[in-house]
Amino acid sequence: MLKMMHKIWIASFISLLFANAVVAHPLSGNVAVHIAKRHYEHPVRMLHPYLDVWHMKGPMIEKVQLKVLPKHFENIKMCANSSNADVVLSIEPQMFYNAQLRVFHAEIIAKAYVNTGVPIDQLVAIATVKKQAQQNGELGIKPDYYMEKAYTKAMEKMIKQLETDSVFLAVLNKTPTNKAETLCAGLDNLPVSKIYY
Repeated sequence: MLKMMHKIWIASFISLLFANAVVAHPLSGNVAVHIAKRHYEHPVRMLHPYLDVWHMKGPMIEKVQLKVLPKHFENIKMCANSSNADVVLSIEPQMFYNAQLRVFHAEIIAKAYVNTGVPIDQLVAIATVKKQAQQNGELGIKPDYYMEKAYTKAMEKMIKQLETDSVFLAVLNKTPTNKAETLCAGLDNLPVSKIYY
């Protein structure tokens, strides 16, 4: 019995060592996060036949990115606070509620931009990621809690894809000649992505 417990303890210790060994290091580079003003000014109504729930996407996705992104990037700030950004990561959040299944559907479209000197309407993203996630929950009972969980799952998926994007990683590892934070104000004028549910 004692030998069995000793073997279990050793196996647990070894698995903890391996778990700590595979922890990824944060990505280097200066990244500014952009969330369009429209997400702070125009709430969306969650679909439900009896409840009238409105969701302001901007503050919620800002809260989520402040918790999630610093774990994966060494130097990441909101556009308003970034003066030396090499890359601007524009995040577009979407939220949909399925009242029949009681599921929150979050979608995040992230586009990475660098300052190439072209006009903003001709700007092309160096990387585009579109990720979705679901979270079971009741719309009538603390919906923000479930929406935050759904957005967090979608953002974690988004980061996993960016961490394997060779173009995005190459830009982070070199210093561009033009800083990207000048793009922040202009990105508000780009059209919204079409969403289909």
